[in-house]
Amino acid sequence: MQFTIVRRSFFILSLLIATVGSVRSQESSLLWRVSGNGITQDSYIFGTTHVICKEDFLMDERILKAFERSDQLVLELDMGDPELQTKIHELSMNPGMKNIQSELRPEDAAILDSFLIQNYGAGLDQLGTLRPMVLSSMVLMRTVSCEEIESYEGFFSTKAIESEKSVTGLETPEYQFDIFDQIPVETQLSELVKLVKEDTGFNDFETLTEAYLREDIEELYKMMSFEGMMKDYLELILDNRNKSWIPVLEREMKSKKLFVAVGAGHLGGENGLISLLRKQGYKVDPVKK
Repeated sequence: MQFTIVRRSFFILSLLIATVGSVRSQESSLLWRVSGNGITQDSYIFGTTHVICKEDFLMDERILKAFERSDQLVLELDMGDPELQTKIHELSMNPGMKNIQSELRPEDAAILDSFLIQNYGAGLDQLGTLRPMVLSSMVLMRTVSCEEIESYEGFFSTKAIESEKSVTGLETPEYQFDIFDQIPVETQLSELVKLVKEDTGFNDFETLTEAYLREDIEELYKMMSFEGMMKDYLELILDNRNKSWIPVLEREMKSKKLFVAVGAGHLGGENGLISLLRKQGYKVDPVKK
């Protein structure tokens, strides 16, 4: 049962990893063309949201054409890795299968236990061995306001297979989980309990979706990066990762036309992919509808 839950919550888990940066409003777009600085063929960067209702799935000709022009799909994780789900399942457990119940105040443990039983049919006795970040993803999953969800990563991975494009990942599951290992467990548990107690997730998800569909990067930044764990660990969760991706993208763009599909949060801000690539001398332009 735990494996099924972890698989279902994998994409929403990425919401915790892909926070959002800022771009000037007149440049707001989810699709960007990268050219110049010695590369002879354009590459594209597309900002995804890792979970979206099927009826809100944003896909149009400019995105599809950019994808069709590419040679290689680049994702945060290599979705074509046959061992990916197994790795995620193994990494989702606390070291030594430790149960987090002992680290929660009794009243907080009771609230979380009740939520999990009501929504997943199992409480902390069974699910407390999952890492706090995974439990948070499961809480967030219940804020999704629709029966059917869509995944951009899944969509583009399928398209890549159909068109025989190569697929690569910028990171490994081990690396992504290690990011949260650097955040104190007490902080993660506090954030987890807050998610359950405040119960504002539904409205937050709706507002985030609306901003995403408007391609309003600046508004997304304001909504997601000014408080809580994301604000306190923005450099760890976002900035350092963006900086580590730049040399990889530069190397690959020299010989291939890339379609890079990563969380929209990696596009903007002073340390976002757009700004960092421009600092390296590339021309990075929004592709409008």
